[in-house]
Amino acid sequence: MVQPSTATLVLSINRIDMKRMKYIFTSAFCLLLSTTSFSQQEAQYANIINNPYIVNPAAGGLSDIMQFELTTRSQWIGYNGGPRSLLLTGFSPIKVNSKAKSVISPFNEDGKVLFQGPANTTGEIKHILGGKATYDGIGPFAKTSIHGSYAVHLPFTKKVNIGAGLGLGWSNFGINQERVILYQADDAAYSQFLGVSSSQNIIDANVGITFYGEKFFGGISTTQFLKNKAKFEQVVLESNYNRHYFIVGKYTFDISEKFQIEPNLVAKFAENSPASLDAGARFIFDKSVWFGSQYRTSNALVFQIGANLINNLYISYAFEQGIGPIRMSSNGTHEIQLGFYLGKNRNTEKEINDSKEGKK
Repeated sequence: MVQPSTATLVLSINRIDMKRMKYIFTSAFCLLLSTTSFSQQEAQYANIINNPYIVNPAAGGLSDIMQFELTTRSQWIGYNGGPRSLLLTGFSPIKVNSKAKSVISPFNEDGKVLFQGPANTTGEIKHILGGKATYDGIGPFAKTSIHGSYAVHLPFTKKVNIGAGLGLGWSNFGINQERVILYQADDAAYSQFLGVSSSQNIIDANVGITFYGEKFFGGISTTQFLKNKAKFEQVVLESNYNRHYFIVGKYTFDISEKFQIEPNLVAKFAENSPASLDAGARFIFDKSVWFGSQYRTSNALVFQIGANLINNLYISYAFEQGIGPIRMSSNGTHEIQLGFYLGKNRNTEKEINDSKEGKK
């Protein structure tokens, strides 16, 4: 979520006309849609490198299993009304031909503890359906979004796939009146404005492309693609829901049979704003436990630890600490990612019959 210079917004309004109200609300809107270092409107997540689908609708279905994930993010700990984000994602390969074989593969059939994560699969055409729901709030402002997505992945070579995806959905941006503090509680102009203009509904799209193999992933995407105008009933603001661009890349190197290192990069761009770059690496043990760190050019360090636990559940925790001028006031950021892999059930009866036929 965006990080304004204060954790709560206090609106002091005293007998002002609608023109003045428009000016104040525009200023407040711009404050919400800015950060101290990276001016952005979309929530940013430390765990994008684990699940690029968060920002790229083409990045689901890299492996032949279903995946569901819940992420919570809390910033400015200790401040009432600080930024809070909640994200739910899910995607799955689908069959487009009823006669085709199942596109979901078995996964962790033995229910191992600290199981190995799924591998990227290539060489075949894939069709992927997905969706995500988000809540992003700070002080009196909140944004709620629901998007569905479709992607197709095509084999570029036997070991490399390329894909393109489109997400389409609804977003609502609004104000929680209970969190707005007025200088004059019975201000008529504010009451009239808020009564008809406290939220905005928009239809928007996200698009992306991917390029991946067993050990690498690259993706480019944009959110808020339609660049809607911010408009609250009769009050038209001088702000847009600007396009945000993301570049995500990573490559896994085998250090030994059990250890791997994965350098990664997440670049974020917003129109009329400076770029932000997260660069770092993850150290992975037995494809099941990892520790990582990143440096963010907007003056922050990110530390991450995670593991594939049991019954196809995995968890990842990230902590961000500011190292710039706001490091003392931000109190850090905590992000928890909880996910679940779902593969095809094992058909033991078929395996027994196949084994008997083989013996004959």
